[in-house]
Amino acid sequence: MADYRGLIPDLQLPDPDDRHVLAAAIAGKASLIVTWNLKDFPLRDIAFQGVASQSPDDFLNGLHATFSDALISSVKRARNNLRKTMPAVDAFIDELQQCGLKTFPSLLRQDLDGLI
Repeated sequence: MADYRGLIPDLQLPDPDDRHVLAAAIAGKASLIVTWNLKDFPLRDIAFQGVASQSPDDFLNGLHATFSDALISSVKRARNNLRKTMPAVDAFIDELQQCGLKTFPSLLRQDLDGLI
């Protein structure tokens, strides 16, 4: 990836400490920053760079709408790859909700069989 550090001084964001994230997205030719911190990546400040921002919940919901089977398979693998304990499916989904995902867990609950 191209060096992003040279881009940082010219970028304007509400929190200057977040400029490195936008700079890395630009250098990496990313079109999307997935973050809980949406207020510090407003569209007015990043769109002209060809970048948008989206919450993790919205990102996962969009993936589910477009690639439902692949996403369910990935979530199943993520649960199965937990090393210390493998929680029950309901407990795993509850933990995702406790981490801040609002609507994605309800989509997963609609396909419990795919997660077993």
